[in-house]
Amino acid sequence: MTRSPTARMTYDVIVVGAGPNGMALALALAGAQRARVLLLDAREPSTFAAAGHDTRGTALTKATQNMLKALGCWNDLKDHVAEMRDVIVTDGSGPHGGRPTLLTFTTEPGAPAAAAIAENRHITSALLVAVGRSPAITLRGKSKLSTIDQSNGFVTITCEDGFSARAPLLAGADGRNSSVRTAAGIAIEGHDDGQSALTFTIGHALPHHQRAEEHFSPTGVFALLPLPGNRSSVVWGTNRAEAERLMALNDSSFEKELQERVGDHLGLLWVQGARQCYPLKRMIALAITAPRTALLGDAAHIIHPLAGLGLNLGFKDVAILAECVATAMARGEDHGDAAVLERYAQWRRFDIVSTITAMEGINTLFANDWPMIRSLRRAGLQIVDAMPTLKHVLMKEASGLTGDVPFLMRGA
Repeated sequence: MTRSPTARMTYDVIVVGAGPNGMALALALAGAQRARVLLLDAREPSTFAAAGHDTRGTALTKATQNMLKALGCWNDLKDHVAEMRDVIVTDGSGPHGGRPTLLTFTTEPGAPAAAAIAENRHITSALLVAVGRSPAITLRGKSKLSTIDQSNGFVTITCEDGFSARAPLLAGADGRNSSVRTAAGIAIEGHDDGQSALTFTIGHALPHHQRAEEHFSPTGVFALLPLPGNRSSVVWGTNRAEAERLMALNDSSFEKELQERVGDHLGLLWVQGARQCYPLKRMIALAITAPRTALLGDAAHIIHPLAGLGLNLGFKDVAILAECVATAMARGEDHGDAAVLERYAQWRRFDIVSTITAMEGINTLFANDWPMIRSLRRAGLQIVDAMPTLKHVLMKEASGLTGDVPFLMRGA
């Protein structure tokens, strides 16, 4: 799906990166103010989505679900989504039956689930279909950026194939190795955990009953997230050497080790599709804006994949940036002006830092296997588990509907 404008075109916004965040931003802007959006990617988005390259699963919060409905892509996604109605957290790396359950979250019958699980490949496909329906979005694949220049109130981009366009605002949704971030001179800070996460989908003989499992150990998190039918999305965190060993196993040997890791409560297991492996590197950009430039998603921050929540952080970037830009356009303001971008930066700053800090803290808490820490950890979580009011507050936080919620996520 490549539409090729002729000569140099002028748009309201240029979005670099046609992954889920970039496509969602294009849809939000095109819908809010009928903004003319150019959406670029170095890959061919339709081919990438169809091939199902992304094997990760995401726990879509209620706020994110509201946004996807507002963007017009929920109907194309809903058949690929499973509600996550229960969550268990265990402490230990031994056989399934030997891991004590320390914390449980249960959704009351009739109450909406705080989150629903979908594979990223289906999220990408649903967004791509919605992008294809929008006359205000020009999607151009296989367009790798060559230069980014600023003058006279515009950002002008040129691609390696000679294509050129300009807009008052450039949005970088082009991932952890963002060329937009590099061109803007924005530094990053972070660290390498020395861990990797294997992601894949499994089928199993017995139902999961819409329950997610988080098993923490010093070597990493092992998570099972429910998908439609007798299927689950798996995140298997471990050290680099072990991850390489697991990736090198043939399917039969891998499934044998997986069965031992999961136990028999789901019956016989088998891997569906490909396995992928991601190095766990935490990263945050020291700024998410620069002159006429805004960063979002992995270009701005990468967090630990606990509970598959990372994509929600990027979608909240989308909702807030879209609201700031749409408000400016409705008022007749220059929507690429520093004052508009500062509204976005201020609105996002606390949430990004607090979320990353929370994920870091949880992972550090469970990665520490000192006997005293282990005892305190277990006692603390068991106390939380015995406090229904506190757990209700935590579940509400997990829905994404607390605090200053952007319009697209309110379900209005």
